[in-house]
Amino acid sequence: MTAHAGEALAARTERYRALVDAELRAAVGDDPAPLYGLMRYHLGWIDAAGAPAAASPGKQLRSTLLLLVAELCGGEAAAAAPAAAAIELLHNFSLLHDDIEDESAERRGRPTVWTVAGVAQAINAGDGMHVLARAALYRLDASDTPPTRVLEAMRELDRACLRLVEGQHLDLAFERQARVTRAEYLAMAAGKTGALIAASCAIGAILGGAAASRVEALRDFGQHLGMAFQAIDDVLGIWGDPAVTGKPAGDDLRARKMTLPVIAALEAGGPYAAGLAAAYGHPAAAGDDVATLAGLVEAGGGRDAAGAFARESLAASFAALDRAGLDAVGAERCRELAVRLVERTF
Repeated sequence: MTAHAGEALAARTERYRALVDAELRAAVGDDPAPLYGLMRYHLGWIDAAGAPAAASPGKQLRSTLLLLVAELCGGEAAAAAPAAAAIELLHNFSLLHDDIEDESAERRGRPTVWTVAGVAQAINAGDGMHVLARAALYRLDASDTPPTRVLEAMRELDRACLRLVEGQHLDLAFERQARVTRAEYLAMAAGKTGALIAASCAIGAILGGAAASRVEALRDFGQHLGMAFQAIDDVLGIWGDPAVTGKPAGDDLRARKMTLPVIAALEAGGPYAAGLAAAYGHPAAAGDDVATLAGLVEAGGGRDAAGAFARESLAASFAALDRAGLDAVGAERCRELAVRLVERTF
């Protein structure tokens, strides 16, 4: 049993956050070049003028999962922290590009990087953060992590990144399609969101010294949890409180995103689906009544369907967790974190 075996999830989360923040700052460094300033701004460390700030760094779900799994598999969180920072940097690289692709003006309650520095420089900041994510993994050498585990972690990270980009490509392509099936959506979400959460769990297990069968089970746990997470994200993208989510209400509807609630409402047919299809048949306009669109989705059963899918995916994640064979306390910590993420309002 590890030294932190009985530690509550809240205490673990705070301990992990301190470790990840230190590694993130070491990875980004203190180079005064404006490129790194844009990264620091996106991560919430400075404001747009370069003055120190303490804005939200995000949920840090992926790094928390990685360190939790690493510890539960017999490793040390401090030793795995470089990999946790790598996961966060890769996630934030994808957010920098995602904000450009979706033309999102706000993230975490602040103007997005591309609105501050322009599209081209925001792309450069994202590209640089992608490189720093891989470089962060090299810092595992300082903790005497066996080279074979470092190589496995790198493979997981790269595979996840490619699947993430594939998913993002599909997500954007769907905006030009009149119809998107649930199967197509699930393939997109499995890459865009599921892949990196799955990799977080797998890398944590690898660095904790887990056997291949346990790594696979925990990867599956993360994959199903990622699908649940995306379904809830879709719900919040339509009905979330901007004061809590840090994003304008109804952004996904304005962008004509084919999210799970929308797809489910369209597949249900009837008058609500017809009205929604008519609205989605033309580009968003300044006078769009987003509340009316959200009402059509909800009346058509889209919100309920997304919630049901999230619960089904959560149950599947628990089944995978059972296969991992963690001790009872450790498994309960994973379940607690998973439930918290699916029941979130942010």
